[in-house]
Amino acid sequence: MFYKSPPPKPSYSAGGYSAHRVPLELHDINRRRLCDRLKQRQDVPEGAVVFLEGGKSQPRHSGDTEDLFRQESYYHWAFGVLEPDSYGAIEVDTGRSIVFLPELHESYEIWMGKIQPPEHYVEKYVVDEVHFYKEEDDAKIVEVLKSKNPSVLLRLKGMNTDSKKTSKPAQFKGIDQFNLNDTTLHPEITELLEFG
Repeated sequence: MFYKSPPPKPSYSAGGYSAHRVPLELHDINRRRLCDRLKQRQDVPEGAVVFLEGGKSQPRHSGDTEDLFRQESYYHWAFGVLEPDSYGAIEVDTGRSIVFLPELHESYEIWMGKIQPPEHYVEKYVVDEVHFYKEEDDAKIVEVLKSKNPSVLLRLKGMNTDSKKTSKPAQFKGIDQFNLNDTTLHPEITELLEFG
């Protein structure tokens, strides 16, 4: 567990060989703009926490390899996190940000190199806290969120007017222990993502 906010520094996310480089501070600005909008709404109580789920890794057929991963768009807009199977939370009152990444077994070092500590990801993604959780047991997510005492978790659920597909609200074991709101977040974050 790591709580120190990193000093601003040029940290970049490259989406590929020929992609433009984007300063990760942009995601911090996006989160703060979202909090500002949500604080103006009468239906967002003090202590509200935005909770987003990133994209999931998908195994290829019956093998042990995965399809090329693309991050969920709203999650990427808010956090810039490139790893699959992650979650993010934003405390609306303060703008503090938390990222939950899957805890990797030490055997992953064989093909992924050194497994980085939470401090690495705090600096890499310009967030306030990073916690690892076990994918088969989401108790760490519940523990951290309970320590924040949220009045409500604002989850993303709404229809994309172009694709006509509906985003699915974040899920983890134990989410039913929290008050949930699936209607407020979508119009606000979509307005910011689409129109700035």
